Amino acid sequence: MTSSAQTILSARTTLDFATCDRARLARDKTFDGRFVTAVKTTRIYCRPTCPAGPALSKNVTFYATPAEAEAAGFRACKRCRPS
Repeated sequence: MTSSAQTILSARTTLDFATCDRARLARDKTFDGRFVTAVKTTRIYCRPTCPAGPALSKNVTFYATPAEAEAAGFRACKRCRPS
C-alpha cells in the first residue's frame, strides 16, 4: 500500500478515503482500531478519536495499522498514543 492510498484494507472490511475522513472528523469511536490517520505536514499519526484539532483533509492519509504508518515515516501522536 502506498502513502497516497485512497483505500484502507483490513481483515474485515474495506474503508475508502471519504469514510475514514468522516470518521476522523466526527471522532467516531466505532472506527477506533480500524485505521490510523497520518498527517503529512506534521509527520504524526493518530487514532480516529484523537482529541487534537483535526488537520485539513488534503493533508491526511490513512493506514490500516500503526506499523504501516511508521514504515512510511510517521511517528505516533503523544496525545492519543495509537498502538
